[in-house]
Amino acid sequence: MSSNFRYDINGLRAYAVAFVVLFHFNIFGFSGGFVGVDIFFVISGLLMTKIIVKGLEKDSFNFIKFYLSRANRIIPALAVLITIIGVIGWFTLLPQEFKDYSQHSIASLSFLSNIQYFRESGYFDAVSHEKLLLHTWSLSVEWQFYIILPIFLFITGKLVKNLNSLKIVYLIGFLSSLLLSIYFTKNYASASFYLLPTRAWEMMAGGLIFLYFDKIQLKNHTKNVLEKTGFILIFLSLFLFTGKTLWPSYNALVPVIGTFLILLANNNSFFTNNKAAQFLGNTSYSIYLWHWPIVFYLAYFEKSSSIFFSCCAIILSVVLGWISYKFIENPTRKYLSNLSIFKNCAATLIYIFIPIALLSFIYVNNGLPNRLSEDVKQTTTKNAERNPRFNECQPSSGSNLPECHYGKGEIKLLVIGDSHAEAMMQAVQSSLPVESAALDWTYSGCPTVKNIKKINSPDFKCDEAISYYLKKSVSSYPNAKVLIINRTNVLFHGAADGDPTIDKPIRYISKPSESYDQNYHQTMKAAHIETLCEFAKNHEVYVTRPVPEFPVNVPKVLGHRLILNNKEKITISKDDYMSRSKLTFEAQDEANKKCGVHILDTTKYFCDEEKCYSDKKGIPFYFDDDHLSVYGAEQLIPLFKEVFK
Repeated sequence: MSSNFRYDINGLRAYAVAFVVLFHFNIFGFSGGFVGVDIFFVISGLLMTKIIVKGLEKDSFNFIKFYLSRANRIIPALAVLITIIGVIGWFTLLPQEFKDYSQHSIASLSFLSNIQYFRESGYFDAVSHEKLLLHTWSLSVEWQFYIILPIFLFITGKLVKNLNSLKIVYLIGFLSSLLLSIYFTKNYASASFYLLPTRAWEMMAGGLIFLYFDKIQLKNHTKNVLEKTGFILIFLSLFLFTGKTLWPSYNALVPVIGTFLILLANNNSFFTNNKAAQFLGNTSYSIYLWHWPIVFYLAYFEKSSSIFFSCCAIILSVVLGWISYKFIENPTRKYLSNLSIFKNCAATLIYIFIPIALLSFIYVNNGLPNRLSEDVKQTTTKNAERNPRFNECQPSSGSNLPECHYGKGEIKLLVIGDSHAEAMMQAVQSSLPVESAALDWTYSGCPTVKNIKKINSPDFKCDEAISYYLKKSVSSYPNAKVLIINRTNVLFHGAADGDPTIDKPIRYISKPSESYDQNYHQTMKAAHIETLCEFAKNHEVYVTRPVPEFPVNVPKVLGHRLILNNKEKITISKDDYMSRSKLTFEAQDEANKKCGVHILDTTKYFCDEEKCYSDKKGIPFYFDDDHLSVYGAEQLIPLFKEVFK
């Protein structure tokens, strides 16, 4: 090793990757292990700022060489990973999954995956963990930082002319990004988590070490104190924070300051300079690349809850990371670095654009469904059959309320509800009498409860929508019947696939509650009953029992099982369904007694005396874990026809 080699940096990388891997494999005690990414960010900021500023000071900095150096370090191992997983995916991924994988791979190779995932969902959302390349978001953030930082430092250096002024501008940039992070995390959590402007401060924190402390010589005692304090802060992060914590915001200051102190100490101690830490530090990037696809396939084989398989998967992550480092990452970096700039550029373009071309072909051809068996294709085809007007006819925010018509003729039915109602609209249409129509009044995530609000969601206008529907139903459609369809169980209990803080209600009437306690339940029951009865004052009202919800994405898991030649059905016990639905049933029964609301019982269409089923003869009733597919909704046509008997 070079005498200038920073063993502390390499060892710190080991902790960072270990934390992330153990967090993703749900190992007890590492609920805050995602802070490993924040540690990586601080390290990158220190190294990049040092390289760029020293180059600019010597007037020897070359933008092309800098970008190629970063590309040589990052892209070859990523491209190989994407290629190998693509080959595995040919045999194991469903068409939509393969199509999504190709899109996400292109975004990863273009270093735009953080933007792609921001547009799709939050990092800690359940659906995000079905994405094979989710972890590449952090590579995209770093790469965007690598692109902008030298330009920022070059222009700033030209304008201010001296290092002290540059330090001040850099500090202002750091503070601005931190303040943005604090504001946006509270109001736009997903954007703050994924995007560079709210993450740059973490990398710039590392840069501050070089700019402000590079010339300072610390005593050994001071180094030891700083290093130990830094590790205390980092390890505290593992226990203080979880996926429910607002992140990054000011909370990320804890691991960032901890990392800052360790790097500032620059201490050659046993904490970082030991064989295990140096090995993991050397291979950290490749381990990071490989561990997440293994997490995905552990869930694919339905072994995520097994400690034995999780431990085996962690070992496999390290082994594949070492192989990648030994035979791909290190050799390609050395080989490409020895090429001329022209040849290096050409080679980089070739190994980026060949996979992008192949991936584009997969995407354009919808995941190449013909590579799979007929049984699997049937399952996935039925999965794709959801109400084609699903996104057109229901807002998820704001007060612009579309009014979609289903059927032809006089409006005889007003359908009010959330996305569960939208999923069933085609079946409702099929149940209408001749020469009649239904009006679609649905609002995503909106329970039929007056004055309902959501924490930190100022654009959630559910209350305004319900009030509007109440007034217009009387003024414009006094003779129409009302059908109310909600995922009401979420109102009373939350849902892991939609509520960022499952233990704490995000919905409230007058003030937020700290838990789903008796007071919260009574408040929501009373408000729901009152709203149902207010509709019933002027209309004949029907309300559906909630449909069963499943702990997995039904068509995906059924498809995976078929690929693995496993025909086991996905079920939940009838008792579990009844237990989760108890409060909803009670509210509906009280509304029936109080104001004559009619109840349409969906239970008999999906459950027997012991179990509730997610499919019939291998064809899924659902297009995810809780929304009915067209096929699933069709089972309820006889039930909806009862409205007009």
